[in-house]
Amino acid sequence: MTTLPEDKEVRGQVYLCQTGTCVSCGSCCGLYNMADLSRERLHAILCARTNSFASVPRTIDGLLAFEQERLRIEGASAPTRDFHHCVFVGLIRDEGERVGCLLHPLALGNGGIDWRGLSFYGGAACKYFFCPSYDELESRIKRLAREVLDDWYEYGLIIPEHRFLAAMVGAVESRLGFALDADALAEDGKRALADLLRLKLNWPFRDEKTPLAWNFFSTKDTSRPVLITSTHVQDPQLLAIMHELDTRPEHAAHAQKSLLEHLERAARILRAK
Repeated sequence: MTTLPEDKEVRGQVYLCQTGTCVSCGSCCGLYNMADLSRERLHAILCARTNSFASVPRTIDGLLAFEQERLRIEGASAPTRDFHHCVFVGLIRDEGERVGCLLHPLALGNGGIDWRGLSFYGGAACKYFFCPSYDELESRIKRLAREVLDDWYEYGLIIPEHRFLAAMVGAVESRLGFALDADALAEDGKRALADLLRLKLNWPFRDEKTPLAWNFFSTKDTSRPVLITSTHVQDPQLLAIMHELDTRPEHAAHAQKSLLEHLERAARILRAK
């Protein structure tokens, strides 16, 4: 699945928003602007919204009442205060399950009516907003990430992290001596690359006080806080990755050793294609 019909409709020619029956991202809707981003917590909230929304009258008053009720239940606080968290993000359940907009005209129960104008950012956001990954990542890196990440939870937390993706792919390619091609990846190569990218979610050396998700705007600087510098890690490739992983400085030595092991393992598997 290295090409999609939507590719030709977006800038950069690689579509990233809804890419499979179980793969999608809700970052631009503020889905990951929550204090607890565990899979269990996030899935429970999305299920509750989706199930409750099924019985909501499709009227302006009904939809706005749903919004207020969800805010009452879930709370309105968010780690990034100047970025909205939309409670109309739920689950699309067709051939699989993935994140999607409950107000979309194709969503179950809407009868083709577009209610997205009632959301905070309005219906135009879906058509005109593109996260920085669309512009900042090389097409082949976007295709690689889209090819190897097959789950909405991990995909949505990783695909907006364009600096991390570029640094990680660049580091493994420098060890391989050639550029990776999504079309040429064997299944074990896909799994090896996916395991590397999943370090974003399970890095044991990260600063827990730093939000796991950095809610990406197209008009705002989203650089992460500087926790480690070249005084901790001399290799600029490794430093870039460890910075994007929010590595605590006191863990720099162990973290660097672990990262090197992960990179070498992935390179061995990818080289053996």
